[in-house]
Amino acid sequence: MPYDQLSDNALLERIARCDRAALGALYDRYAAAALTVATLVTGQRATAEAVVEQLFWSVWRGEIVAGGRVRHHLMLGARQLARGRVTFPLDG
Repeated sequence: MPYDQLSDNALLERIARCDRAALGALYDRYAAAALTVATLVTGQRATAEAVVEQLFWSVWRGEIVAGGRVRHHLMLGARQLARGRVTFPLDG
């Protein structure tokens, strides 16, 4: 079955078995949405791109596992990672 026809959870199961093509399919499916979330939080495209890279490395390391709503977990992860990169000007 082609990767683009697999469910999110099926892709995560394949990623857990070190299937790079499955990671690519999940990336193709959600990277643009994650980039939008991260850009809205950080206000910086370059920072948001780094957030998305970090997010999908966490998927590869198995930090997001099959079961549940994968899209929700990815978008929440993008938001949390982006918030961790926001710097606020010092009051002075």
